[in-house]
Amino acid sequence: MNIRNLSRVMALFLMLCASVVALAQTSTGDKLFLEGQNLQKTLTVVSQNAAIKKFQAAKAVYTAADKKKMCDNQIAICNSNIRSIGTKTKTSVKKKVEESVPEPEPEPVVTKRTDVQLSLSDTRLDFKYKPKEGATQSVEVNCNYDDWVVESKPDWVEVYKAATKINVEVQENKGDEERSGIVVVKCEDTEVNLIINQERAKAGDKIVGGVKDLFKKKKK
Repeated sequence: MNIRNLSRVMALFLMLCASVVALAQTSTGDKLFLEGQNLQKTLTVVSQNAAIKKFQAAKAVYTAADKKKMCDNQIAICNSNIRSIGTKTKTSVKKKVEESVPEPEPEPVVTKRTDVQLSLSDTRLDFKYKPKEGATQSVEVNCNYDDWVVESKPDWVEVYKAATKINVEVQENKGDEERSGIVVVKCEDTEVNLIINQERAKAGDKIVGGVKDLFKKKKK
């Protein structure tokens, strides 16, 4: 075989090898690209990242510019899918949190009565400094509703509510001054006041009271 023929054979052989290498590269790249596309179909962050790795490997194998660009396009799609998945996940979590928190029950609408009529048969009671045991004074409560209450009273005054009246008792006034207080009767926003006055003990009353207490102790 002459040199010219040998050169032709060698050139043909090199062309054949280059074609085989290119074909092998194309086959490997296509396989990686196809695997990436299959992973890309599963819309999870893990699957999209795995697909990106396949496309990057295919791009490294490909020699043709259009093939490399095709890989870049698929990688961009995967990144877009990852962003979309992240947004949907946040929205889903937020929705679940909102659904887990029960809505507050609406507060009941309270309509106040404006037609309350409330009055007392007396607006003032006077007591001696030392009432007899069990001695009470009563005051009629006139109201067009039954849910009236004794809102407040002095500490030294006892008030007992009955159906349509209040019974009032006072403790002994051991001070040196007269004392006064107010009993407040209320229904809805309407209030009426009952003034309670109690006299102070006079000098003679204290002496008499002291003697009586002394005799009681001796009898015991």
